[in-house]
Amino acid sequence: MSVILYDNLCEFCTAWANFIQKRSKGNVRLVGQETQEGLKILESKPDNLEDVDSVFLVDDRGHWFSKSTAALRIVMKLRFPWPILSLGLLVPKQVRDYVYDAYAKRRFRVGGF
Repeated sequence: MSVILYDNLCEFCTAWANFIQKRSKGNVRLVGQETQEGLKILESKPDNLEDVDSVFLVDDRGHWFSKSTAALRIVMKLRFPWPILSLGLLVPKQVRDYVYDAYAKRRFRVGGF
């Protein structure tokens, strides 16, 4: 089962986690990054993600994904029609992550929280 690590101190991120929970196929486990379990999982984060502040997806094989790649791989685990959004993986990663970072910096203003 894949694990999604989200910022449980962020209201928008918690709302996103609730959205995922309601629409998942039962194939993901949501864990807040600031919980004891989340902190323990984050200890095994790969070195190349050490300074990354993001949502994380750890798939069934133990591969870690962050930022836009994590978000788009997460929607693949939801019921139809949400997996269609995973077509965004065809966009170059640098472009996707630029958009992800721009939104993440403004999520409190954009999300209304």
